[in-house]
Amino acid sequence: MTSTTKESALAPLRAVGVLTCAAALILMGICLRLVFGSSSAVLAEIRDAYGLTGGELALLTTGPVLCLGAFSAAAPRLARRYTAVVVATVAVAMIAVGSALRILPSWPVLLGGTMLAGAGIALGNVLGPVLVRIFFPHRLGLMTGLFTSMVCASTGVASALTVPGATALGGSWRGSLALWAIPALAAAALLAVVTVRYLRFRQHAPEPDGAAEPGAARTVLRSPIAWAVTGFMGLQSLQAYALIGWIPTIYRDRGLSAQTAGAMLAVGGLLSVVTALTFPQWAARRRDQRIVAVAAVALQGIGVFGVLAFGTGMGAWIANIVVGFGLGAMISLAVTMMNLRAATTAEAVSLSAMSQTVGYLLAAWGPMLMGVLHGVEGTWTLPLISLLLLLAPLLACGVVAGADRTVSR
Repeated sequence: MTSTTKESALAPLRAVGVLTCAAALILMGICLRLVFGSSSAVLAEIRDAYGLTGGELALLTTGPVLCLGAFSAAAPRLARRYTAVVVATVAVAMIAVGSALRILPSWPVLLGGTMLAGAGIALGNVLGPVLVRIFFPHRLGLMTGLFTSMVCASTGVASALTVPGATALGGSWRGSLALWAIPALAAAALLAVVTVRYLRFRQHAPEPDGAAEPGAARTVLRSPIAWAVTGFMGLQSLQAYALIGWIPTIYRDRGLSAQTAGAMLAVGGLLSVVTALTFPQWAARRRDQRIVAVAAVALQGIGVFGVLAFGTGMGAWIANIVVGFGLGAMISLAVTMMNLRAATTAEAVSLSAMSQTVGYLLAAWGPMLMGVLHGVEGTWTLPLISLLLLLAPLLACGVVAGADRTVSR
């Protein structure tokens, strides 16, 4: 990159402000999993409060993931029309409103608010990596790591603090769920500052923000590399949402309290920051990411086997830590490859949208698969073995997606 090209690439970041932009991306990342981690911690309370069947309760874990698939496809079109920064700001505001609605004592409102937040998360998932590319093209590994580590950590934080929050609010799990609207409001406010500064910058020095090439979508759809990235994204997301949705229930069925079971998920979620930070930087330093994909899938396999093999003792805690490492490594690698496998920002937008639309529609089967298979024998053995078997196609996709190629060649 020549000095002139570098100056041009960094102009949007200078216009917005490095610290402001970095803080907005970090807060945005924090908001993209709070809904899932908080709901999973109090599934039993929600079921008892509304007298829900297993299928109805599954809507709360599967429905938002379906939203991720359904609304991800809209991101490129919206970004072309309104710019990626504007759409990302609105998306985070949707998460805030949806989270706040969960305080109302109504099952339809709880479900509707969760779905609204899921739609906002879908748009944020697609546009988060795009914002990294727009503002930090010289620090893709570092900023992708920071962004995805916050995504990973937020699940653990929400799972760990939702039950204690309910206790502090006099047993109000609804109030505890609604409190998670606060970080989303803060993120939306900071992103609004970024948006105002960025739009002002574009008025004087118009810069494409990644969605100006309609032909990029066709290029991505025809690319085997793009489909491998999509498969990796989808299968790792299936693993993540299956485990995030059910790990607290698995350990409560094994006799642990709600708070301890939530802490199991929280520990893994918080420690996933380690691999979410390091794997993107490892991947970005290499032209070929196949060995990185093998390492990420191996961590996941060891962790899931540990959840299957160990009960509730120290082995179970270690297994959940390794699961956290695996999930952090896989999601951060998937997001990193959306940028590394794209030659232009337009291709990155289309690849991010495709991999997350198809990927999350596939991932939606994760919580459902776990619930259905659990109902066959009433144990968690069959569901966990199924997750282990699905690591084989996940690894295959990672090896293809990790090759040193872009979607256009």
